[in-house]
Amino acid sequence: MSNIYNPALFVNQERKFLGFQKLLRPETRQAVMLVQATKDMGKTWLAGRMQDHCLEPTINLPAVYVDFRNPKQDHHDFLGLIRLIRQQLGQPAYFNQLNEIINSYSDAAGTAVSGLGLLRQNIVASFNLDEIRGICLDITINYEELSGETLSARAISLVAYCQRRQVLTMLITRCAELRAHLNWWDGLEMYQANAPAPPTNAAITEDNLGILHTDSAADQTRIERQINDAFFTALAELVADRAPIVLLFDSYEAIKPDADRWLRQELLTRLRDSQLSELVIIITGRQTPDLSDLNMSNLLVKTQLEPFDEAIVREYFEERRNVVIDGLDWRTILVTSGGVPGALAMMADHAMATTSADDDFFSDL
Repeated sequence: MSNIYNPALFVNQERKFLGFQKLLRPETRQAVMLVQATKDMGKTWLAGRMQDHCLEPTINLPAVYVDFRNPKQDHHDFLGLIRLIRQQLGQPAYFNQLNEIINSYSDAAGTAVSGLGLLRQNIVASFNLDEIRGICLDITINYEELSGETLSARAISLVAYCQRRQVLTMLITRCAELRAHLNWWDGLEMYQANAPAPPTNAAITEDNLGILHTDSAADQTRIERQINDAFFTALAELVADRAPIVLLFDSYEAIKPDADRWLRQELLTRLRDSQLSELVIIITGRQTPDLSDLNMSNLLVKTQLEPFDEAIVREYFEERRNVVIDGLDWRTILVTSGGVPGALAMMADHAMATTSADDDFFSDL
């Protein structure tokens, strides 16, 4: 469970939470909820409750929480966000191809990593999309299950698909038959039919967490495209296996420009274009993004958090905080606090402190 909120103290916002549960249903058309509210209104607590719900053993849905105010989370650019989401999803086997591509452009990669990268490059250089479709038919793979529209994206998806289903040997063998002038086994000898079985832990490729090395802006763009294609290919496969998946983005007002660009141009655009079905996205903040330029209003739910009313204020003090003081004027407390959860929490803290007995040390003073 998350440590974002304490369920014993959570009151109100039940309607918003029920709306979140509605988003999780496969028949619901909408997929993105924008929750806007001023400071101390309980946005983070609501996001925490949503994440806790997903992580309950009886629900067991992958859920990611990104707090754009949290300096301990690396969410400043596209690669930081990709790594953060990948880490919290906790499904490393889906992200081998992504890690291999990242490693190939950062710290020195191992032989198998370089070999798979070369395999993808050779497929892109040697075949067009129709020929890749034919290869899929030859090795009994459904071409339509591969993600991506470009040749590069399909090649990434094809290699990832074959690796996860342990048919890389068939893929490489068929490529070698069709383009015999290339050494398709370079760096991939372990996948040859007579090769010794690799150790079990070799199935997971770790991200070296290195810094990307690029020579120019064009090179940076090319590398970003490959990494994004690999990430969203893996995410689409994970969604297909574990749908729905929930991404919670908190404190949107603090997002950095590079991260905002990735959120809009990569993540939300793919969701709009139905490349990521059954993905649920929650964005909370003192301000939320204006997505009118993305033409995805059919997928959006916009809402705000309202201040507590008098009945909720009393429930919070008496039932949640166990603050029972004779003569409390609930109307005055409501007006003074504005019904703002953060202000009420401070008032309850102060009331508990002033009603607590001093240590015996002070009894004779």
